[in-house]
Amino acid sequence: MKPTTTYRQRRDLMLKKFSTKTISSILEEEILRSGLLIAFKKGRPCEIKKEKIVGFLLFSKLMTDVYEQMELNSELYLGRHYDHGSFAYHYSALPCIVIYNLTSILEVKIKSLTDEILLHIADSSALSTSVRVERIRQGTRNKVKLTTKFHTLLGYDPPNQTIVVEGILASGNRLSDSKGAQIMLAGKDLKGYSFGDSAFETYDLINLTLEQELIPIYKPTKKNVRKKLSAKARLRKCWNGNHSRLYKDIRGTGEVLYGAATRCGLIHTNSIREDNRQKDALLIGLRQNLFAYLRLKVLCELLEKLDKLAALKS
Repeated sequence: MKPTTTYRQRRDLMLKKFSTKTISSILEEEILRSGLLIAFKKGRPCEIKKEKIVGFLLFSKLMTDVYEQMELNSELYLGRHYDHGSFAYHYSALPCIVIYNLTSILEVKIKSLTDEILLHIADSSALSTSVRVERIRQGTRNKVKLTTKFHTLLGYDPPNQTIVVEGILASGNRLSDSKGAQIMLAGKDLKGYSFGDSAFETYDLINLTLEQELIPIYKPTKKNVRKKLSAKARLRKCWNGNHSRLYKDIRGTGEVLYGAATRCGLIHTNSIREDNRQKDALLIGLRQNLFAYLRLKVLCELLEKLDKLAALKS
């Protein structure tokens, strides 16, 4: 099924069918199904279901709303005026695994609406921040910016013009791009090609990619290969050909995710707590899968209606 509609047309169709309330309810339903959100027994119980609060909270975060804006909108979407400090508490208490799980659930839903995805792109980026903390560097106390690195494994479906997030990982600066890709690839059942820039051309990642029955297409570095009989050396010999052409055609598509995050403002975080900064990074992957699923769902429903009308006329 190849869509003839443009991205803008599919986006407009999604906006006509889904609103903040309906999208929040979709997130609420998936949170409830996942069973990972544990209600704490200490303190006064919430008057509203916690799944509903977190669903609204996550969608508001995806739209880069601050906690004060959530408080202003709470009576419209939750039916009760909710304090902004309570939203901050719920976000701080939210486990990262909930965002991981929601992204994975949406990935399965997207792949059920598409053909088998054979193009997989590994990439990473750092979140920008204005938060500074004191650190001792070379015996002097200086204020440095807190940094959080965001690793992604993306699937690209050219017929449907869709990017799906297949793996996400938030870490500090000490985790390299190749190690992050190894963690995301572990346990995945993927087929086709794996793309990455020169930071991903390592012996361990190439061997793991081949073990996963993927064809590694990683841009070579300028350094000579030390192990002459390794898989890395064999790939270097066949780089100038189909591999380099495929890399030029496909690899740049992975930047779509970070371009969208920059445009909507999710690439920047003001969180001081490390776990909150990691959640801010993981929201980028959740946002991509959520809107990709909604756009595909509306398009498939529209095509089904058109097929039914054509069948009735015939």
